[in-house]
Amino acid sequence: MKLAILGASGLAAETADLAWEVGYRELVFIDKEPVLGIRQHYGFNVVGEERVHTLHAGGFAFVIAIGDSDLRCQLFQRFPQLNYVNLIHPSATLAVRQEPDLLRRQGNLVFAGCRITTGIQNGNFGLYNLNCTVAHDCIVEDFVTIGPGANISGNVHLMERCSIGTGAVILQGRSTSDKLVIGSRAIIGAGAVVTRHVGAGLTVKGVPAR
Repeated sequence: MKLAILGASGLAAETADLAWEVGYRELVFIDKEPVLGIRQHYGFNVVGEERVHTLHAGGFAFVIAIGDSDLRCQLFQRFPQLNYVNLIHPSATLAVRQEPDLLRRQGNLVFAGCRITTGIQNGNFGLYNLNCTVAHDCIVEDFVTIGPGANISGNVHLMERCSIGTGAVILQGRSTSDKLVIGSRAIIGAGAVVTRHVGAGLTVKGVPAR
């Protein structure tokens, strides 16, 4: 199987390892800048974005391995026609009904140790980093980033392009109909403990987060 990874950073290298774990053997990184000559990243070739359409025509699947939610969204808007796949690490744990739901979406990256329980509505192009957890009855919209070791409690609504920092904790919403909401493009700082709604575009940090 052939996979092109949009991005050429450390996260892209982690994504290559994830892809290898699930059976991809022909891998290439795509950098935003033109690449002159032969360049490699962690043993795989790096090409410029001008090669995207050639790779697409050659049967490559694609993922976007960029941590910034806005940049991930912008890349998809630039290349909406590509065959974006989901990658789920074998050590990730998904409730029995969650994996089929996730696989109906596109572009999600679920890294090692991630735990996703039940009753969750998944979006597209989510980044579920190492050892994060998402508990029951959450809504995860498109282009959400969940950092390593972050814990999302039950009845939480993560709106489009929000970012949850490393080790942050989002406490549980009141009920399935009264969820704790993290607004669109909001940023939750590393290690923060969120106890109430966070408005769109806000950045909060600390314990409790403010």
